[in-house]
Amino acid sequence: MRRITGYQDFADEAPLDLVYVADYTRMHLVPTGQRESYAAVAAGAIAKNVYLFAVSNGLATVIRAWINCAAIADALGLAHNQQVLLSQTVGYARTMT
Repeated sequence: MRRITGYQDFADEAPLDLVYVADYTRMHLVPTGQRESYAAVAAGAIAKNVYLFAVSNGLATVIRAWINCAAIADALGLAHNQQVLLSQTVGYARTMT
């Protein structure tokens, strides 16, 4: 599935690719008009934690929003009330030769 999580070639080779999905059915206490922004902020906080973990363990990571959300949602079998927000690739930095 890594191949569909982004258009950049490194996503195919990285050992890990995270996909952040908002499940709006679980946000019933959040007003409907604010759910997307809440989900985006939560995804950003989680992604930052992944960045901190990666750096502290000698890994590289990058957040990617240039993704085919519809293809990912289809591959994951997401419901209409679940939205793909972004993808985050984690792996080892390429060495320059």
